[in-house]
Order: sequence, then structure tokens, then C-alpha cells
Amino acid sequence: MEKFVPFVVNDKYPIDRQEDENFRSKKTTLIACPWVFQGETEFQSQQLGLAYVGSYIIQRGHKVVKYVDPMLYEGHLVRAPIETEYQTIYRVGHTDEWIIQEIADDSDYIFINVPFTDSRFVFYPLCNRIKEEYPDAVVVVGGILATTLPHQILDETKADIVVKGEGEIACARILNGDPLDSIAGILYRSEQGEIFENKQRSEQLSNINQIPRITDYDFRPMDEYVRWSPRGNGIDRTFSYITSRGCPFTCEFCSIPEKGQKWRSFDPDRVISEIEHMVEKYHVNHIEIEDDNFTLKSKHSIPILKYLKEFREKGNPLKLSFPNGVMIDRLDREHLFAMKDAGTEIIYLPVESGELKNLIAMNKPAAVEHLENTLQVAEWCKEAELDAGAFFIIGYPGGQVVKKSLQNIVHEDYADSILEKNNGSMWIKGEDEESFMQTVDFAKKLVKAGVKYVTPLIATPYPGTNLYDICEKYGWLRRADFSSMVTTISYQNPKVEFINIDTPWCSADEAFARWEYMADIFPVKHNVVKK
Repeated sequence: MEKFVPFVVNDKYPIDRQEDENFRSKKTTLIACPWVFQGETEFQSQQLGLAYVGSYIIQRGHKVVKYVDPMLYEGHLVRAPIETEYQTIYRVGHTDEWIIQEIADDSDYIFINVPFTDSRFVFYPLCNRIKEEYPDAVVVVGGILATTLPHQILDETKADIVVKGEGEIACARILNGDPLDSIAGILYRSEQGEIFENKQRSEQLSNINQIPRITDYDFRPMDEYVRWSPRGNGIDRTFSYITSRGCPFTCEFCSIPEKGQKWRSFDPDRVISEIEHMVEKYHVNHIEIEDDNFTLKSKHSIPILKYLKEFREKGNPLKLSFPNGVMIDRLDREHLFAMKDAGTEIIYLPVESGELKNLIAMNKPAAVEHLENTLQVAEWCKEAELDAGAFFIIGYPGGQVVKKSLQNIVHEDYADSILEKNNGSMWIKGEDEESFMQTVDFAKKLVKAGVKYVTPLIATPYPGTNLYDICEKYGWLRRADFSSMVTTISYQNPKVEFINIDTPWCSADEAFARWEYMADIFPVKHNVVKK
């Protein structure tokens, strides 16, 4: 495995050029892609990525002339079936015609955020329609699809530029007219139709406080967004928010394309002022904190939680939730009591497996101590009277033993699970029936210790993850023809035809049966709350 080296820049390029005599402000339409679901609409988004890019380019003298989200204004109720070779899926959001009519005619650039790899089924035809209607506008694509499958976007669409990874610096430099071949992390199509790629990693802001505060921009229709949260909460008025960006860890299954990022946080006073703004202006009473690693540094998280406790004590009935999960290794008694006092309704613990071998295969941080730490956290949750759920990944196929220090443990305790040893590297099998039952037994211990809910999830090989790579390496992909396979599995109602991993020790049917077993014997609560 290639060693990962995080790359962060300190804005070494002059991205703010408003004082240059040749500077020309560009007009941009921002578009959120429609969504794809296996069945019912389970999620929405307040489009934080578009918000940050839009605010950043406005600060640098450019204009957001239109903001288009097809999920708004009852768009989440508009559903149309799409037949792939293997499955039936549903396009959710207003039609392509509606989106195209919303684009500002005078747009110099059209930025489109594509949040998932499965979005390609609706994005590719939409992108081509947009380019046909606005041939003179430069179409720029970002998001997870752009980061994981950038060449496929340019092969399948008429898009002009693809931005991989974080988009603020790249988008500002594109609008400034910088030579495209000097902008790290982008692919673009020349006037002659040739495709060029700058293979450097995208430039990341070393200090994310350089992104304007939410009080400084209002192009998102927040009155609409707060009515229906990204996780389906239609009861509260919810603000989707991050207090930090990045995660320094590299779990094999993680669907975040740029894993191992340098962790960067917003200043606590900024976080507090933005939350106050949302409460005062939009009457928000619930914050969904979407951080990849909220508790990584207590000097960041504890002051925020303590302030929110004081905020509630002044008569503001604010509630919190952490739908992405909170890293177990960085949770302690102080954090859990502070979360409870700050109004946290529920936290989710990313346990993943009850067997050490699987945790090693996943490259979970602190794998050896993970299960013991989890039991301790469960006891603290019970003591704090804080509701906790536990995520488990069912049917995990196996992986590389990334940490050399763990290879001896594998040799001693799991020798029969070794798949391959090569030049000091090692690959091992994942969950079989025996290790699944160990996970079930551990989940029972957690419930007894204080965890209230258990949420089983089925392993999903997202393109761009090491999990996908190892499934491809060993022939475990059930449908190797990825172009026709939807990989996103419903949390609430998975179907066998959406499971794309098949190993000799856990077939797709067996993985589904194991999911059903856990869903039947444990109290299950998904982080999807509907009216």
C-alpha cells in the first residue's frame, strides 16, 4: 500500500486578486445534483460544500447569481424510477428541465456538486443537458463523484473542468483565470477536446477560518433547509453544521475520498456565533453536527459543549445530535457528560465489529484497545444518562494489515485467516459465521453496559476506498461492471440486489441474513427521524 502523505498549503497562490487592474468578477450559478435512492427518500442535504465554495468566491470578488437545489420546494417528493442492468433505483428531486430553467442566463460558470458515486446515474444526463443549453458557460464539477471518478465524468459528459477534493482554492483560482495546468487536483478539457490532469493533490486551506462566516452570506435558502434535516428530521428546525474538517485516520472502508487529512477546526468563538445566528434568525432548535471527528481535540470540542450548556440554561431549548458517529478512542467521561449537558439527544458509536481480526482488517485506530474502550464508553453513557447507538458493519470481507505491529497478533491468533503475505505485507479474511457471532455477543454486552440501540449496516465497497480495491484484487465484487451497479445500501430497508460483496466466507445472501438477524434481536434506531 502506498504511504499516504497529507498535503496542505498555506494559500501560496494569490487567490485574492481584486486589486489587480485586469481582475474581472465572474458570475456563477451553484447547482446541487438530484439524489438517488434505493427506495424512499432517506436523506437530504443543506449543501455545506456549495455554501463554503460560494462564500469563498464571493469574498474574493466574484458573484453567485443563482443557487439551485432540486430537493427544495417539495422537490424531495418528486420521484422517478431508473432501471439499471441489475436494479431499480429512484431519482429524487425536481426535473432536469426545472433545474435548467433556474440557471441564470448570464452565468459565466456553472458549478455542480455531485455528492455520491451513485449520483452519476442522474448527473451524467443532467450535465449534458446543461451544457447543451449553456454552451458558453464553463461547467465545473466537484464533490465525491469528482474526487473518485474524475476521468469517468469527462468521458461521459461535456463538463469542462473536474475539481477533486476540497474546492475553495481551486474554484477561486479557476474564476480568477489562472492557467488551468497550474491548479492542483483538477482535470479539464482543452479547446481541442483533449483531457489534461494535474495529478497533485488538491490544495487545502491550512486555516478553515478563512472561509467566511455564515453571517456574511445568505445565498442558501435556509428557511427552506431548516424545515427538513439531512437525516430526515421533520419535527425540529435543524441546522446541519461542521465545527471541523478532516480526519487524520485511514479506515479501509471510509467513503471519504481524501482520507488521512490534516484535521482543521473552526475557532470555538466562530462556532458559537454561527449557532447563535441560526437560532436568532431562523429559530433553529436542533443542530446536526456533521464533523468527521468532532472530539479529536478536547480544546476544541469541550469549550463548544460548555457554551451550549450555558446557552440552554439561559432558556434556549437547543438540541444536538451526532449522526456520523463520534470516535470512541477520543471519548472520555468529561466529553460524554458535557454532551449530555449541551442537549445531545443521541450519539452513535462506530464500533464496526466485535472481533479484533475484523477491526485490524478495517484499519481501525487503536484496534487492540477498541472493544475495551467501547465498553467503558457505554458505561459512561449510562452514567451520564446519554442515549447511545452503536454502528456495526456486517459482512466485512477482509483487508490489509496496514500496521506492521499487528502482524504478530494475526500470526498468533488468526493464522488460518491469512490470505497472502508478500514483501512484508499481509492480507487477511474478514467476517465469517464465527466472527459474526462474536460481534453479536459483543453487541449484547454493549446493550447490557448501557448502549440503547444497535444499528447494523452492510459493508459497501465505495469506489476510491481501500475496501473497493481489495474486493477488486481478490474478485469479491459481486458485480465487477461498476458502471451498471448502484452501491448505496439503504440503512432502513436493504435489499440483497444492492449488496456488492461476495466472499467464500460470507455471500451477499449470508450478509443480508446476518443483517436481518441483528435487526430482529436488537433495538434498532437509525439516525433518520421522520415526522
